[in-house]
Amino acid sequence: MRNIGTDSSTCANVNKNVASGRKTNDVDAITATNVDVSAGTGGEESAVLVNVGGRGDAIVFSNEVESVPSLDEESDDDDDEDSWNSESEDEEEDVDEEFDELFAERLRILADCRALKNLAEAFLHPEQPVKAIPTTFGRNYFDRPSAPAVMDDEDADEEAEILEDVENLKKAARAYLHPEVGVRVEDTTLFGRNYFARPSAPEVETFEEAEERAKILAEAATLKKLAVDYMHPEVGVRKVDGEMFGRNYFNRYSAPETEEDEFADERAEILAEAVALKKSSVAYMHPEVGVCSEDATLFGRNYFERASAPDVESMEEAEEKAKILAEAA
Repeated sequence: MRNIGTDSSTCANVNKNVASGRKTNDVDAITATNVDVSAGTGGEESAVLVNVGGRGDAIVFSNEVESVPSLDEESDDDDDEDSWNSESEDEEEDVDEEFDELFAERLRILADCRALKNLAEAFLHPEQPVKAIPTTFGRNYFDRPSAPAVMDDEDADEEAEILEDVENLKKAARAYLHPEVGVRVEDTTLFGRNYFARPSAPEVETFEEAEERAKILAEAATLKKLAVDYMHPEVGVRKVDGEMFGRNYFNRYSAPETEEDEFADERAEILAEAVALKKSSVAYMHPEVGVCSEDATLFGRNYFERASAPDVESMEEAEEKAKILAEAA
């Protein structure tokens, strides 16, 4: 295609790239109009005004309109351009989607990190106040309709005091009923004086001395029991343990013969009568022996000092009388 040598003032809108065309613009329409260019060129030929993509116009001769090579090959170039543009657009869309996904994932990671950081700060610094956003609103957890009934401060304090008293009473009762349980120190900062190691405490024997003393007392108790059994055989044997079994001393095979209960009772009566007769004969044969009162609660009248008793001479008078009678004989 040839450009017409016209003045710039008359052809200021001529597109110099029309021969090769621009791949980024599509040819919308070609409009042929008759333009008078005789003033600039001196000729009388009519020219054709070609509108290329609405961006610029080109003026060519009328006999060369159908032989413009750029216009004949532009349709094929447009098809290739459309396919190339679609492929590039698809690739750009894929790249944009991947970039959007990576960017969104990065934002989520940063948000999680920020939330973890806030949680760590709140955990490590509980003294810091809670920062509330003025635009946020929430329901009070304790005043919600489904919240359990809450006591007043006075009732809660009174209940706490009652429970504390009950716990102290329970602890005191357990310590009283179970003295074998040692004292447990609940607070390591508590210090107290040892009752048994205080300066005014009495002397306490050592563990070895206490064991030796216990052995001595046990042996003494055993010897005492043996002596009581030896001195008082009439005391029956007492079974300390129901699981203990032993042989009867009086029913053993080597035991001497024992009389029956009837003979033993009769023998005891005979011996008692003999003792009573012996005592009566001794009292009759020896009147000078005073009566011995075996029971302080017994009272009786003296036979020789009764009111109706005859006069009795004294011992001296009786001895003197005996001497005189002996000399007279």
